Amino acid sequence: MSSTTERRDRALPLLVGAASLAGGVGLWWALAAFSGLPSYVLPSPGQLVTRAVSLWQAGGLSIHLQQTLAEVLQGVALGSVIGIALAVLFVRVGWIERLLMPIIVVIQVTPKISIAPLIVLWLGLGIGSKITLITLVTFYPVLINMVGKLRGMPSTMHDLADVLNIRRGRRALLIDLPYSLPALAAGLRVGVLQAVTAAVIGEFIGAQAGLGYLEKQAQDNDDIQVVMICLILLSAIGWALYTLVGLIERKLTERFGG
Repeated sequence: MSSTTERRDRALPLLVGAASLAGGVGLWWALAAFSGLPSYVLPSPGQLVTRAVSLWQAGGLSIHLQQTLAEVLQGVALGSVIGIALAVLFVRVGWIERLLMPIIVVIQVTPKISIAPLIVLWLGLGIGSKITLITLVTFYPVLINMVGKLRGMPSTMHDLADVLNIRRGRRALLIDLPYSLPALAAGLRVGVLQAVTAAVIGEFIGAQAGLGYLEKQAQDNDDIQVVMICLILLSAIGWALYTLVGLIERKLTERFGG
C-alpha cells in the first residue's frame, strides 16, 4: 500500500505539470488563432513545430543544440567538482577559506554579462570560454550549500572517523559526500539553471555555434519563429537537467538509506 501511495505521490506532480503545460499551449494556440495578431508577431504552435522540423532536417538546429548541451554539461560537471572540492577543503582548513572566499564573492557579485566579454577575449570564441563562464556560475551554489551542510555534521561522525583511522580522502568519499548529498543536490538544481543562462550569455557575446548564437542571429533577422524555438529548447534543457538532478538524488538517497 505504501509503495502504491509513493508512486502516486511521485506521479501527481508530473500530471499537474503536464496539465499546466497543455493549458499553456492551448492558450497560446487560441491567442495565435483568434487575437488577430500576425504570424510574424505570434506564430502558432503548429507553425513553430513545422519550422523546427525543417531546421532539424536541414541539420542546422541539431548542431546548435549539441553545442549548447556540450557547453552546459561540461561546465556543470567541472563546476560541481570544483565546488565539492573547495567545500571539503574550506571545512577542513579554515585559513584557505578566509583567503579565497573574498575573491570568490567578488567574482560572484560581478554581473556575468560583464565578465563574459573578458573571458571571450581571453579564451576566444570556442567552447572553452563558454565552459569557463558556466563553471563560474555553477560551482558557487554547490560550494555554499555543501559548506553549510558539512559544518552542521554531528561531531560523533568525526569521532567515529578518527577511531576507525579513516584518512581524509576516504573520509570525504565515505562520510562527507553521503551526508551532504541533499545540500549538493540543492546547489546543483540552482547551478544547472544558471548554467543554461550563462551559456546563452556567452553565446550572445561571441560564439561560432549554439542556441544562443542561433537566437542572436534570428533576432538580428527579425525571425521570431527561430527565436521562440531557441527559447523553448533552452527551457527544455534547463528543465531536463533540473529533473535529472532530482532523480539522481533520489536514487542515491535510496541506495545509501538502504
